[in-house]
Amino acid sequence: MERRQQRRGSDGHFLGFWWRLNCENMPVIPAWLVRSNLNDPRRIPYLLVWKDERHGGEIKEAVRLARYVEPSNSRLTDNRVELKRTDGSATVLRIVWRMLPRNGGRALLLVCTYCNTPRRHVYGWEWDSFSGWSNRVRSINWRCRSCARLRYSSEGGYLCPGTMFRAFGNLPRPEPWLPFVFSSPAEAVYRLNRGRLDCFVFHSYHDGNQCVPV
Repeated sequence: MERRQQRRGSDGHFLGFWWRLNCENMPVIPAWLVRSNLNDPRRIPYLLVWKDERHGGEIKEAVRLARYVEPSNSRLTDNRVELKRTDGSATVLRIVWRMLPRNGGRALLLVCTYCNTPRRHVYGWEWDSFSGWSNRVRSINWRCRSCARLRYSSEGGYLCPGTMFRAFGNLPRPEPWLPFVFSSPAEAVYRLNRGRLDCFVFHSYHDGNQCVPV
């Protein structure tokens, strides 16, 4: 896999210049959202939509999340999900369960399609290697942060305001770019056109969050 060579400063830390790509700015699917879909008694697909609120609410990404259907027998599977984009491209993610160290709980993880490693998050964009040192991105099969060549915003001193403002502390770490979740395309069109995005509902969950589309 091609890797970017990130320069370091005199103190040995990575330099956080304009060509960095942070995972918080990329469409992300957390494992707990996939678990919510698998646990939904309605057994329906979810429509995931990412809007760029900084640029007029433009829709940047949309996928259909559903249980994977075996082509050989048309049966739904319990250990795979399919992420299908509007252009027809699809990524099949395998899921695995891992025991938690306390209380005998279990955590669902998503197996990266690139490195085959269980992860808590997968990302749909990566740095475009043909763009030089620019911040151009391209769509990819959903994969983990490392394989998508993304970094955390806190790496390289990027959240440090500098010597003059150091007394005020570091900048807050950005929130991940989570999707809006809908139970049908018609509901998505209705709410997106009217700005009614109260469909992203969170409930307490023993090892994370649960998202329930309405």
